[in-house]
Amino acid sequence: MATKTKSVSCLLWVSAAAGLIGLGVYLYTSFTGYLASSGASLSTILCTAAAVVLMALAAAVRDKMPPVAADLLVMVSTLLLIVGFAFFALVRVPLAADVYFIPVNYPAAEATALHTSIVGLVFELVGIVCGIAAAFSSKLS
Repeated sequence: MATKTKSVSCLLWVSAAAGLIGLGVYLYTSFTGYLASSGASLSTILCTAAAVVLMALAAAVRDKMPPVAADLLVMVSTLLLIVGFAFFALVRVPLAADVYFIPVNYPAAEATALHTSIVGLVFELVGIVCGIAAAFSSKLS
């Protein structure tokens, strides 16, 4: 039982770290380079930041909470990370359209911003997968 709790906490820490890296990449691409003048989506920032905080909280105090509250905390944090991921991806769709579907006369900085954003999206996706795995792994006993 103790190793299962440790593995769930480890998954939650990995999820929080991946979400934090994804948020960092989003902020970096939003405020520097090609997208510096476009600004950032407050929804993406708030949902992802709340998800990271709740994941870290769930990993730290999961054993001291009632099981239902701990499960709810993991589900809510994973859902917030999914919402943050969706907003992140939706904000970058026009960028992907310019680079991949209209590949004529776009600046190299635009492609760099897109590829860096894809790295951030991958990190957030890893966080989502770890959050989902953590939500289901504690139910196996």
